[in-house]
Amino acid sequence: MLSRLSKLVDTVSKSFKVLVGTAMNPYRNTANRQPNRARIKNHHYLLGGSVIVIGSWITHTTTARVYDEYHNQQAQAFAQAMPNNGYALNGGLPDEVFNDSLKLTQGPFSSNADLAQSPSDHIFSASGANLAEPAALRNYDEMAYTVRRGDTLGRIFKNLDLDLSLPYHISQHDTAKQLVSLSVGRDLLFRTDKDENLRELSYPLNALQNLVVSVEGNNVAAARVDDIPYITTEQSVSGEIDSSLYDAALEAGLSIRLVMDMVRIFGWDIDFVLDIRRGDTFHVIYDRHELNGEVLADGEILAAEFTTQNQTYRALRFDDGQGGTSYYTPEGESMLGTFLRSPVEFSRISSRFGKRKHPILKTWRAHKGVDYAAARGTPIRATADGKVIHAGKKGGYGKTVILRHAGRFSTLYAHMNGYAKGVRTGNRVKQGDVIGYIGSTGLATGPHLHYEFRLDGVHRNPLTFKTPKAGSVSENLRPEFDELSIHWMANLDSLVGAYQLAKQNQANSSGAEAF
Repeated sequence: MLSRLSKLVDTVSKSFKVLVGTAMNPYRNTANRQPNRARIKNHHYLLGGSVIVIGSWITHTTTARVYDEYHNQQAQAFAQAMPNNGYALNGGLPDEVFNDSLKLTQGPFSSNADLAQSPSDHIFSASGANLAEPAALRNYDEMAYTVRRGDTLGRIFKNLDLDLSLPYHISQHDTAKQLVSLSVGRDLLFRTDKDENLRELSYPLNALQNLVVSVEGNNVAAARVDDIPYITTEQSVSGEIDSSLYDAALEAGLSIRLVMDMVRIFGWDIDFVLDIRRGDTFHVIYDRHELNGEVLADGEILAAEFTTQNQTYRALRFDDGQGGTSYYTPEGESMLGTFLRSPVEFSRISSRFGKRKHPILKTWRAHKGVDYAAARGTPIRATADGKVIHAGKKGGYGKTVILRHAGRFSTLYAHMNGYAKGVRTGNRVKQGDVIGYIGSTGLATGPHLHYEFRLDGVHRNPLTFKTPKAGSVSENLRPEFDELSIHWMANLDSLVGAYQLAKQNQANSSGAEAF
């Protein structure tokens, strides 16, 4: 490589001298010694163009070789990092992201399957009656390609110098076409024979399923989805918040995904931004999916308790047997809140969600809410339980109240004439509570309420958006739920008792050491 580069530099140097000499000699005409501007201009173009072409060729040649060497090093590193020809289940993604597609039912388990766990986290190999591969495949070479942003199957095949007609055939196959949708960070595993012909592709669809595509020539010979065998165990953790819920949960052993699940479960009763205090406690019972004693992925929260500001909340997971699963209080009431369809009784809609001509500004602009016309002083109700995050004047909205509901939802009430007693920033309100009165403050032509509904900060049409539906356990399922509630309440009581006893013993031990 160095010798070729040296020869190339010598050649470029000689060419450059010839070009410069040729370009400089005609700078003055031999007859009158005056500059020949046309010839100067032509030689400038010749010199500049030649330098650009030669420089581009040098860059392409060197970077192509550097990339090839880098790619080879990466392939070798992957082979060394993947014992037993395994692959990373999470594809390099954080577990909380990769486990989103985790199935709730227990995966198949074959008693005659020989499963081997590698020393690395989330890397394993499996062989057995239902997972065994043909003997010919065991001699194949393997190479992994980590999907990057902007990658498509066709682009990957082009980068690896593979048959470009195969991605089309894959896209037309009923099972193999799942390869068309690739997730950034996951690994495509390529298997080639001794003649470097592609024979098989392997791709993790989720934490518990793997897509395998067999190739013959430039066609798809077969494709299958292999279930990764696992068992489910019940886990329980307890923790106390010192600095933040996130830190306390991770220290207790909860994954980020389970932390977010806990926040969603209790989000209608607890504001995890403003309500959390040092000393708050939580207790969680959940499923964990394992392979040979190693954690494969977390399952669902089965029962949980959260105590904040001397108020304790409990939630139980209940499956109605017909595909409906939700969380309920021990008494059978839904933990999921809901919204009133209208914040004002005895009113009419004067302006709907969408684009309109502003009555005062006289310009066409998006109307991100719904206007309810009513007499001045008509009470305005909170459409759901929530916390007041703003109560005061807000530009063209005039006197405004904004409520946050369960973290993800918020509602805005504008142009009020005044606020109800006790409505202040930081206070909580219940669904149906009066929070203010119809007025015309701000940019308003007459008394009305401007009402906005937002999900994750994005405006939604409150008249058509399907808000969460809450309800109690049905009467025909009540006996089954009551039995389940007794079971999980006893388990939570036992978990809380063991935690408190451990804390007491720790305190006594610390006191004895200090003494």
